[in-house]
Amino acid sequence: MANKAGGLAVVSHPHIGDIFADEAIAFDHRDGTVRVTLATKKMVDPAPPSQLQFVVVNRLVMTVPGAQRMVLALFDYLKQQGLDPAAVVGGGEETPVN
Repeated sequence: MANKAGGLAVVSHPHIGDIFADEAIAFDHRDGTVRVTLATKKMVDPAPPSQLQFVVVNRLVMTVPGAQRMVLALFDYLKQQGLDPAAVVGGGEETPVN
């Protein structure tokens, strides 16, 4: 992680956990914020064969300008890593909808 972001010092906290999500399944824009619902694919039954379902794991809420900066930064980062941000890896048949 960078030591500075937007001209401000970045302080890392050792107890912050990671959130894993397979997909961003929904987006909402209200009250000057963008809300992104994150989900993982989970089996309905504990043993295969089992259907998969999305389980919401968290929501990311950011101001519109913050979300715009994040999208541009992520786009640039993916391009720098040799990944085409416009191409969906693994199909893309489950396109998030609003």
